[in-house]
Amino acid sequence: MGESKISFFERIKSFYTNDETKKKAIIFTAAGAAVLIAVIVTIILIASGGSDKKNEETVSDSGSKTLEKVSDTNTGTPVPTEEPEPSVTEEPTATPEPTPEPTATPEPTPDIAEIHLAKGEVQSAINGKWVSTEIAKQRPITFMFNNISVANPQSGIGDADILYEILVEAGITRCMGVFENLTEENSCKDRMGSARSARHYFVSIASEYDSIFVHYGETVYATRKLEALKVDDLEGTHSEGSTVFYRDKSIKAPHNAFASLSGILKGIEKKGFRVEHKDDFVPQHFRFAYPEEDDLTGSNENNVSGEDDVAQSGAETPQPADALQPVDVAAPPVTSGSAEETPESLNNDAAAEPEIDRNRFTSVELAETTTPATMVKLGFSSYTSPYLTYDEETKLYTRYQFKGEHIDYNTKQPLKFNNIIIQIVHEFNRDKNGYQDIEGYNDYKDMSKNVQGKVTGKGYYICEGKCMEITWTKCEKDYTCNYYTPEGELLNLRPGKTFIAVYPDFRVENLEIN
Repeated sequence: MGESKISFFERIKSFYTNDETKKKAIIFTAAGAAVLIAVIVTIILIASGGSDKKNEETVSDSGSKTLEKVSDTNTGTPVPTEEPEPSVTEEPTATPEPTPEPTATPEPTPDIAEIHLAKGEVQSAINGKWVSTEIAKQRPITFMFNNISVANPQSGIGDADILYEILVEAGITRCMGVFENLTEENSCKDRMGSARSARHYFVSIASEYDSIFVHYGETVYATRKLEALKVDDLEGTHSEGSTVFYRDKSIKAPHNAFASLSGILKGIEKKGFRVEHKDDFVPQHFRFAYPEEDDLTGSNENNVSGEDDVAQSGAETPQPADALQPVDVAAPPVTSGSAEETPESLNNDAAAEPEIDRNRFTSVELAETTTPATMVKLGFSSYTSPYLTYDEETKLYTRYQFKGEHIDYNTKQPLKFNNIIIQIVHEFNRDKNGYQDIEGYNDYKDMSKNVQGKVTGKGYYICEGKCMEITWTKCEKDYTCNYYTPEGELLNLRPGKTFIAVYPDFRVENLEIN
């Protein structure tokens, strides 16, 4: 084997050194070297190209996975972990956003008070409606209505803005209406009555309104009260009687005396009474809330219908949080004499250009301590026990007496009220004839004691099917009787008609509110 190797190398040596083969050997070697170089270069190029492709794929895969991870994390547009090489890309065409439709600007809520004041109107202190300043300055009329069964139905009683009822002698009651603005549009312009005699406590109430008091006859106590309080009155048995009153001969006397609007106006002129309030007069019985839904097309000066348009406003009364409990009307409710002072009366002068309290112009709100009041029975006596029932739809109370609806003869419509006030008073016999007296409204032979100081008591305010306890303060020296909420604020009533029962404390067990 060694010889073969030597022989092989010797042959190669001879191939390169022999003159005959040397030239071929050089050509062969050069060719072989060229081939070898070409092979090596090819291998290098192939190796270099595969490595670049592999690296490119690795980078692509790695970037893709990184972008996917960022996208999954942020649920938004993928953000690369490394800043990419800037590249020239075509700008996407922006899609224009749709132009939003214009939104209508809501009209501002009108200021009810300012609109009415601009029309020369103020809120009435008697019924809470918007009236002209001329009407607000005008003295109201108070009228004594006969209220026994044979005198029913009365004429014009449904036109009264406020109706009082008080027990007189023998278990009967008398009613007194307060009329703010009697005109030819009222149903009672030709017939109001029948009229009956006055009692001194009705005189006292008439003085609270700075009214012109119309009645037919009076007790001696009422005569003294008229003089003490200087109340202007038109009375049937005096010289102006035939001017103001006439008798319906189809009805038996003394229940047939009636007045007319023209007669009352002639009587006022004949007596020379002033027709506007005194400059210092301030009505202070109560105040009125006002519904947000207001008819701004005109005032409600002459609404003479039985059903008040304000009652249709739909204002809601806040519901108490706890279950309602019955009102305990059997407990003695009266605090007599110089009891604890009630807050001073709030100024509510409808005749002036008032500073408007914006909080007043809302629906009436009762205290949280209210109870249901869908029926109110006033047991004045075994003879007279009127009652009122509530209608949820109209938010009005209809009055009944003598086994039927209390009807106005002129309109044939029942009496309906937005508000009921029950004022519990200390009442007692004035003399052996059974004439009554009321603490705070007393009449004495000693004229120095005739005008009393301040007296307070309790009562109830009933409205919109609810009842709450109230307090009241009477002061004849100031010509006032004010009603207050349990919090001591002047009572806010619902605009419209009001019925006030001045109810004796000795009959409180016969008062039913349920």
